[in-house]
Amino acid sequence: MQTSEFCLLVCLTAVMSSAQFEERRAKLQLKSDGRIYEGDEVSLHCQLDGNAVGWTYEIYKRESTYQYFYKVHTESTLTFSSVTHSQRGQYRCRAGKGEVYSKYSEYVWLEVSERGAKLQLKSDGPIYEGDEVSLDCQLDGNPVGWTYEIYKWGLTYPYLYKKQTESTLTFSSVTHSQRGQYQCGGVKGGVYSTYSNDVWLEVLAPPNLPNKPILIVLPSALVCEGDTVTLRCLSKSKVTGTQLTYRFYKDETPVGQETKQNKFTVQSAQQSDTGRYWCEVKEEGKETEKKESDSKPLTVKERFSKPTLSVLPSVSVWEGETVTLRCLSKSEVTGTQLRYKFCRDETPLSEETQQNEFTVESVHQKQTGKYWCEVKEEGKETEKKQSDSLQLTIKAMYVTLSASPSTSVKVGDSINLTCTWEGNMSSTLIFSFLRNNETVKSSSDSAVFSINQADKIHSGSYMCAVESSGRRQTYSNEIEIEVKESPLTIVYLSVGLGLGFLILVLLLLLLFACRKTRGLPSIRSSKTGRKEKGEDVITPSEGANQMDPSNKEEENTDMLYSELMDSPKARNKGDSAVEFNNDVVYSNLVKGKLMKKREKMPEESTEVLYSDIKLKNATGASATADSSSLYASIR
Repeated sequence: MQTSEFCLLVCLTAVMSSAQFEERRAKLQLKSDGRIYEGDEVSLHCQLDGNAVGWTYEIYKRESTYQYFYKVHTESTLTFSSVTHSQRGQYRCRAGKGEVYSKYSEYVWLEVSERGAKLQLKSDGPIYEGDEVSLDCQLDGNPVGWTYEIYKWGLTYPYLYKKQTESTLTFSSVTHSQRGQYQCGGVKGGVYSTYSNDVWLEVLAPPNLPNKPILIVLPSALVCEGDTVTLRCLSKSKVTGTQLTYRFYKDETPVGQETKQNKFTVQSAQQSDTGRYWCEVKEEGKETEKKESDSKPLTVKERFSKPTLSVLPSVSVWEGETVTLRCLSKSEVTGTQLRYKFCRDETPLSEETQQNEFTVESVHQKQTGKYWCEVKEEGKETEKKQSDSLQLTIKAMYVTLSASPSTSVKVGDSINLTCTWEGNMSSTLIFSFLRNNETVKSSSDSAVFSINQADKIHSGSYMCAVESSGRRQTYSNEIEIEVKESPLTIVYLSVGLGLGFLILVLLLLLLFACRKTRGLPSIRSSKTGRKEKGEDVITPSEGANQMDPSNKEEENTDMLYSELMDSPKARNKGDSAVEFNNDVVYSNLVKGKLMKKREKMPEESTEVLYSDIKLKNATGASATADSSSLYASIR
């Protein structure tokens, strides 16, 4: 007994250990804020189920056909402080403690993009000697801790012009010698960005301005939404020391105040800024001396159109259906990358993504609301456009249960329960049937539950449930099914019970008769025999019964008449002379007392039943046959 208990304990311990091992799973998570560029800091975190104390973590990297051991350490997080392009790939992890290991995690893809650079010339138009101008080097992503390198092209190759921690190189008073072709790049440790585009810096000699001012629109007369537009009014005073003031107009409406600055900047131009612009110049303090420039057109076109939201399959759907939101916007500028975000009421449904579709699977009524989308150009937070909202209505699926041919059937009949529904027409609906809140058929793609031979146990309250693609269930109404006994069965049962009762009564009567007649003397048939023994003899005399005077004990006698009709088939020509046509047989039964003959009669019984049979015809005449009485002694 102790050995069995020990074996059971060992088995339970093994099972528990196995279950614990089965439950230990590793999960690898990539911790990063958005897109990962070379030089960024990124972490891989290996998370283990349960309280993982004393475990060692192993990180594996996968190549094209195999995986190799990348790193092992006691910390659950592997951090790349300055990730490189060579470190991109698939990673997974597991944990170990002694000789026990967790399961491998799923693979996580670490994508490392090259960090690009873009060089921009910041100027309000033609650059003249003495103007202030800037070159701005922009790196992709969030370039924290990077150093910027500005290169200037010589005759055949670029050379490092300046290296600094700021991204902008400013010429406060540019000279003609600083004209030329520039490009930039970034560096962090041993990681380099790509080289930027080339920018040409042109430095002009100061113009010989006429008396009439000239309006210049920069960067051009055709710009896109979100661009910065600079209006520059050029005029030169012919009197040394004269201070000029400037004012700018759109159509006939002034924009901005009168100022000593000869430029006006439109930040983040919109389509409403489209129009004809001109400027006005005057000498400070003199209202009469004003000169106007010729007007110049400015056209601001859409960078991308206002988005339009569409809902598929429609704005009114049923619970369990799949809804797709599609945000449509057209980019007017080649190379413009748009990003999309979807919202319900005031709640975002997704992060910004380059995908213009968002899918909601197996919707439910709580997701009813106003949906809209937002579009912006990648890298520009100010340029955002929202679509008009659409009301999405999600209706509950209506399920009905019906019975055929009826809700009341007889035992042995067939009955079909059919589950019908209004709404979701998905081909993956799953049906279940319940009786008295207990499932009798589940996970079926058939909407019909058939009972081929109904029985009393099939009676009860039924309902069905419809489930879409493993999601929530919708229940039908309840119907009451009654299975009754067949009327013919009831008749058979009643007849059987009646016959059984009749047989029982007959048996009881037979038993009673047997007990009543038990112990009587046997019946003897012979008139002469009785006389020889000196017994009392009853002689017939026209219906009267006579007892032998020797009887000392008189008792009342009862006469029983029985009429027997002989059928015609029983008459034969060779029979006795007694004529049987319409004869009647009378049986006269007399119950009397016999004198005790101690030497011959049994002592236990003294009662004898006599039967006096007299034959008569139908008219009452006596038969010609011997009318001797026939006695039967019943013992």
